[in-house]
Amino acid sequence: MNHRLEYAGLRLTTFLVGVLPREVSLRFGAMLGWIAWVVLRIRRSVVLKNLDLAFGDETSPPQRRRTALRSYMSIGRFAVEFARQRRIDESFFERFISVDSPERIEEVRNAGGLIGIGFHLGNWELLGVVQAWLGIEVSFLVGDQRNRLVDDYINRLRSSHGIRLIRRDVAMREIIRTVRAGGVVCWLSDQDAGRNGIVVDFFGYPASTPRGAAAFAVKLGRPIACMYLVREKGSHHRLIASPLFWPSTELKGDEAERELTQRYTSHLESVVRRYPEQYWWPHRRWKTTGLYSGGSAE
Repeated sequence: MNHRLEYAGLRLTTFLVGVLPREVSLRFGAMLGWIAWVVLRIRRSVVLKNLDLAFGDETSPPQRRRTALRSYMSIGRFAVEFARQRRIDESFFERFISVDSPERIEEVRNAGGLIGIGFHLGNWELLGVVQAWLGIEVSFLVGDQRNRLVDDYINRLRSSHGIRLIRRDVAMREIIRTVRAGGVVCWLSDQDAGRNGIVVDFFGYPASTPRGAAAFAVKLGRPIACMYLVREKGSHHRLIASPLFWPSTELKGDEAERELTQRYTSHLESVVRRYPEQYWWPHRRWKTTGLYSGGSAE
């Protein structure tokens, strides 16, 4: 029953934000983010601790609190845009999407198969739609939600623009097949990976990072490309792509994976520094490496 109520609430919210004008729905999403931060205070101590770790030597506490609030408002806008994803058409891309360094997008299209990495920054769900619109044969690696009704609905939204979904239970076989066939397999790779992750530097602190992207890149001898879709103003977004990160030919095994993971994580850090208010700070990114034992920042 709880799952059915959750699903009904999701469908009702999706319908309501869908009938609102786009800019009105974005303001509604920002308001929800404001409520989550100011009124509900969701994971407030974790967010402030993370911002203190990342920017404590560079910003004041009031500046970090403003960044936190804007981050929650950004997530609210993101949620609304995801709910409206089926309403996007070619005119939306032509009007609201711009591309930094188009030559890097061409490199991705012509790479002959690679691992695409996204992060919890900007609008990471719309990013996949934009990639497909740009002619990139993209597949998403997706996990399972506990609520199967919600999980199926979210994945229908994700695949509504021709994006292929790869379930984790068949992930290894399908990733290898897709990349060798010249496609791009994308997933998110910026959350704490526990004891099985690769520890690399993130904002000057050791962070356990998922090893899957680098492991496949090293195994297949294919590059990694990082992409971000950041909001500029209102519905306007800019697509940013990294250079192709090829595995080292001089390192082997774990050393090659760690070096490659550090390179793309450092690129993420550089983009987060440019857009800190669009990053997802509530996650305990440094949990495995023990940086939360000293208590919260509030």
